[in-house]
Amino acid sequence: MAAVLRPVRRIPAPKPRRRSEGLKAAILDAARRLCFSEGMEGISARKIAKQVGCSATAIYLHYRNLDDVLHQLRMEGHSLLAEYFRAVDEGVPPLERLLEIGRAYHRFGKDHPHYYELMFLHRFTDALRREVVQQEIFTLLIVRDAVKSGIDAGVVRRDLDPFTIAHGLWSTMHGITSLAVTGLLVRTAPGKEDALLDGVLESMARWVAPEPATSSRRRVRR
Repeated sequence: MAAVLRPVRRIPAPKPRRRSEGLKAAILDAARRLCFSEGMEGISARKIAKQVGCSATAIYLHYRNLDDVLHQLRMEGHSLLAEYFRAVDEGVPPLERLLEIGRAYHRFGKDHPHYYELMFLHRFTDALRREVVQQEIFTLLIVRDAVKSGIDAGVVRRDLDPFTIAHGLWSTMHGITSLAVTGLLVRTAPGKEDALLDGVLESMARWVAPEPATSSRRRVRR
């Protein structure tokens, strides 16, 4: 009687998708290390490929270009900034909470200068991807919601919409934080950063405060 041949059991090979995802993550990790150790100037496809152990062309199998890699890091930074904002106690009075969010923004920039540079100081040649823009807006919406709470409590002006006020607060905090992150304040106003930050926050508080009923807000001439 002839023996029955059983099929040889094959060990499944690693799934290409899993290997591909691992390489994509490794590319992003290498870009992050280069950004944090050498700054924006230290990032290149050649350097990333050398750290990962792949060819430079392999990067473009997972990312459209180098800007696409950096956009992913920007989203990481915005997620981290949102955590700083959420750490502000929601139980404090609305106006105080807005100012604490301003301090959190400044603290984030000082704690994570490379993320800050990538998010707010680096100019990209490639158009922003939709998910990057959505993440940026989501971060700003946290500030807008805090503004709305202040309006509801009667401690924030009502003549501007909350999103416009949020942009105004962001613009103000961006100025002093950018100077601090780039080291200009250290050179031009050594030892005065805390006093300057307090002054910026005081000006923000005055700007968002509602106008007393007995007078009207002065219009700025154009």
